[in-house]
Amino acid sequence: MLSLMPGPPNIVPGFLFGDVQPSVPSDVVPLSEVDRALIRCLQADGRRPFAVIARELQLPEKSVRRRVHELLERRVIRIATVADPAVLGYTVGALVGVQVDGQRGIRPVVASLAELDCVDYAVVTTGRYDALVEVLCRDNAELLSTVDESFVSAPGVRRAEVFPYLRLHYQEPAWDATRVKRNRDPGPRTQLDHVGRQIVAGLNADGRVPFGTLGETLGMSESQVRKRVSRLVDTGVIRITALADPRSLGFGTQAWIAIRCRPGHGVADLAGKLTRLPSIAYVVACAGRFDIFAEAVCRDTDELMQLVDKEIRTLTEVGDTELLLCLDLYYRPVQLTS
Repeated sequence: MLSLMPGPPNIVPGFLFGDVQPSVPSDVVPLSEVDRALIRCLQADGRRPFAVIARELQLPEKSVRRRVHELLERRVIRIATVADPAVLGYTVGALVGVQVDGQRGIRPVVASLAELDCVDYAVVTTGRYDALVEVLCRDNAELLSTVDESFVSAPGVRRAEVFPYLRLHYQEPAWDATRVKRNRDPGPRTQLDHVGRQIVAGLNADGRVPFGTLGETLGMSESQVRKRVSRLVDTGVIRITALADPRSLGFGTQAWIAIRCRPGHGVADLAGKLTRLPSIAYVVACAGRFDIFAEAVCRDTDELMQLVDKEIRTLTEVGDTELLLCLDLYYRPVQLTS
């Protein structure tokens, strides 16, 4: 959701980059076991050398290079950066629960909201809300004007409930089959300087662009670019990873879990426990009716049921939960602030 992906449209059925379009479940690109292994390697490190991947998977380097290029050309994956939006200039975020008025179809309403410049993610859901929409803004004033002008008064919207983000606890865009949980910190909150922003923009156009090529466009040496990128990655400011349709990797069920914390227990403690669950891809603490929203990416509804019933509702910090199944996804690239 909060991954930064400026550049030309790059559309994958079911997990959409670039122009806003609805997903089509029947068009999920089938992947071989070799494809999935390659993607897992690139999710761990989007710039991992082909020679290293070939050794790890015991495949010819030429075959690895050719297959990765095919996956990129077919837009099955995209190699880009993932970062805390605050680092990129978006200090205020919110999830907006939308209920439609029935005068228009849900998809047209959500698609129109997803076209807003401040929106990077929208999903049609079951349950209390017809859709959840993520909004990224520079400040509270921008959030207020966005909600007032673009949601409350939007055609087809009956009600919009805003959940301002208090803290992004966790985002994990990689749904690898091993389900190894990475203990990731959201990273520093300081914003990128001008050079850092240019480097990140270049990496989003092509996450594997040679540092020498990137340096030529920025008036920097290859070693300077390499050092800057290494520092950004090592300090957790950005990650360079392969983004893919989770269903192509065998994860056919996505859902949002809205949680109220039990009185007497800390929200941060609960968020920390949720981030350690293998099926959880995103955790944010928020203000409003709910204390936490968590995104789950599961293989099927049975796995989702196990997650919610056995691993989440049994946590002592959990009070009430509401489950919102994701039916259709709209994804837009986050642009660097000017």
